[in-house]
Amino acid sequence: MKKVLSVMAVSAFVLTAGNVLAGGPSKQYTAPGCPDECQQQIDDLNSSQAQQDELLSAHGKQLQNHESRITDLERAFDDYWYARLGIRAAWVNQKMAGNGFPQFDADSEVGFGGAIAFGREFAMYNAPGKFRAEIELAKQVSDIDDNPVFFADADGSRQLTDGEIDITTVMINGYYELPVFDAFSVYAMAGVGFAKYDVDATITAFGADGLPIGSMDGGASDNVFAYKAGAGVTYNFTDEIAADLGYEYLGVADTDIADSINGHNVVASVRFKF
Repeated sequence: MKKVLSVMAVSAFVLTAGNVLAGGPSKQYTAPGCPDECQQQIDDLNSSQAQQDELLSAHGKQLQNHESRITDLERAFDDYWYARLGIRAAWVNQKMAGNGFPQFDADSEVGFGGAIAFGREFAMYNAPGKFRAEIELAKQVSDIDDNPVFFADADGSRQLTDGEIDITTVMINGYYELPVFDAFSVYAMAGVGFAKYDVDATITAFGADGLPIGSMDGGASDNVFAYKAGAGVTYNFTDEIAADLGYEYLGVADTDIADSINGHNVVASVRFKF
């Protein structure tokens, strides 16, 4: 009996030792902390991956911003052709003479006109802003102000002028545009060319008794040198469409019809770049 018990004890010891050496159930039981450590490593790896994803996303946005800035810079240094359509409110100050009377002011009322121009916009590589040059065809029409003109050298005498002033110009214009805020820019401009000055007027003189003593009726035309200068603001709706609003002074050389001809225009235009 003792022999049998001894054999059974030895057998149990051998089986237990074999399981431990072979990595069996006894080993798993004595190292229960291993799964927690592995899970911690997995969590750390996931956190690190999330941080890398955030960094990659941030770098991607930076690249997009850089590409956008590069595109904007390329566009800023591009040259464009453009067409411009404009409308204007116009009035003229001038001196006229008629029917033996000395020169008198024959200003116009506010009239209207339009313009069409074709030009090119140039980037300024060594300076802010842009320069553009164009050729412009413009026309303006306004009525002569019919306020009476009184003469001191003939007591009570006066004259009335009624008619229309028509000025057509062909000009070469230059603009310098300087950005100030967002899509807004300011510009200065100047131009030279020729003007076709037409006037169709009736000048009637009245004596002290209020009765007409003479009149001159007719029209005349002259082609003369013209120049202008102005300033305004620009708003760029897109890279291809811009709007201008400004003031332009138009000087017309003396003609056989009138002297000291000064035009004033408030101009609104739309430019289409291509």
